[in-house]
Amino acid sequence: MTSGTGKQMRLSRLFSNRDGRAAVFAFDHGMQVGPVPGAVDLRAGVALAVEAGFDGIILGPGALCLAAELLKGPHRPAVIMRLDQTTMWRLGGRFSQDEGHTRQVADVEDALRLGADAVLTFLFTCHRDPDLETRSVEIVGRTARSARNWGMPFVVEPMAAREGRLKTPFDAETIAMNARIAVEIGADVIKTDWSGTVEGFRSVVQGVADAPVLVAGGPRLDNDRATLGLVRDLLAAGARGVMFGRSLFQSPEPLALMKAVRDMVHDDVLFEDAVARLSPAPAKAPKAQFSRARSKFPPK
Repeated sequence: MTSGTGKQMRLSRLFSNRDGRAAVFAFDHGMQVGPVPGAVDLRAGVALAVEAGFDGIILGPGALCLAAELLKGPHRPAVIMRLDQTTMWRLGGRFSQDEGHTRQVADVEDALRLGADAVLTFLFTCHRDPDLETRSVEIVGRTARSARNWGMPFVVEPMAAREGRLKTPFDAETIAMNARIAVEIGADVIKTDWSGTVEGFRSVVQGVADAPVLVAGGPRLDNDRATLGLVRDLLAAGARGVMFGRSLFQSPEPLALMKAVRDMVHDDVLFEDAVARLSPAPAKAPKAQFSRARSKFPPK
């Protein structure tokens, strides 16, 4: 088997519906900031992705080891293993540093040994300290080379540094620049920020030479209807799916929302029809409860 064949086989597990799209559950927040509301119970979150029928799940290496038995067998999400850790998401908080610092904590061979189907790293640009961008680019370049050698799909999450040189990291020009850099270094799949408009995001999709672009969910939106509205817009802009985390697991009804998102991504369910599948829910999202998931997969 050539490395090219291996990469295509692994990518087919992530994009298994043959429509070129994927719904992925981002569940690596604990690796960056510790437990957050809705993601305190690691095993229950993994079980939720399984029950919702998502195509993939993002996990850190330790989380993958702890939840491996939930991911065995058919009809399980493909595992995208994160290889790096950053302090970027702690800026401005109690555990903040002056800038976001990112470092590699695992490599492609680790991911292969643990049974992952793809690997993922950040690519941060536009720091105030240019050495931090250089370090991030080096991690991406090293991982891309190893991923090519081993036939491992490589997902890159290119983003402008928060509290860096730019006033806002979310304009289409910045997102398009970072996505193109990631593809040119060696990304097979892009996970990136939403630019805010369908037309603006089309420029991101057009600049990456047909590499699949999946959109990060960011912070929890006002309600589940808003989350489904984002799915509608990103698909209209040419994105190939989602890599949502907080937008899903901080919902009052995460399982119903995830199934609605999956139906929009794969079955072209219209926005209003997807909204109609949701249960009436409180305006504010409580600590997400995974009662159905726990009943199937009791924690050890």
